[in-house]
Amino acid sequence: PLAGDMTYYSEPFKSPEKLGFILSPIIFVDDNISIVAPTSEDASELFALVDDNRQYLRKWLPWLDSNVSVNDELDFIEISRKDRLQGSSGIWLIKENNILIGSISINWIDWDNKSCGLGYWLSEDRTGNGIVTRCCHSMIENLIFNNKIHRFVIEVAINNYSSRKVAESLGMRLEGIIKDRELLYGEYVDAALYAITAPEWNLRKA
Repeated sequence: PLAGDMTYYSEPFKSPEKLGFILSPIIFVDDNISIVAPTSEDASELFALVDDNRQYLRKWLPWLDSNVSVNDELDFIEISRKDRLQGSSGIWLIKENNILIGSISINWIDWDNKSCGLGYWLSEDRTGNGIVTRCCHSMIENLIFNNKIHRFVIEVAINNYSSRKVAESLGMRLEGIIKDRELLYGEYVDAALYAITAPEWNLRKA
């Protein structure tokens, strides 16, 4: 599954600009899966995973042509770190038994309205096992409990059926189709916009 681009440390942080923006550097999804904020030490492994999955990821994600070296990955991790500390977005690595298999992100946060957009990608050989859905579930739970986020959004290309299934499995409602949402390697693609609110999420668990 791929979604979201239409998209690190021992203690939780608190942004001086966004006092409610407290995120755990690691979230344990289950006994095998964890979500971990990246450091520069992850750059080589992360780039290798992206490079191994380049053609697969390129189908739905727009950033592959700007990520062609370990240095590009280092720059990305540093930019992501700064964005996270400013409270505007966040990136985590998805690890299975401590092996890197993908990433999950908060692509944007609207603190005034307590909403955010989620994104993710997974190595092709680990798809189809519900991993992304479980990671999104844990991320949403964490953001509701720690940050009082009220509304969660996933935008995904309309023909990206596996990623749309993730949003639907999370109980998100299809709110509409966005025309020409993203320019993807020279062609505009429409996106499906899914969303769920914290009260709706909690009601599903009752």
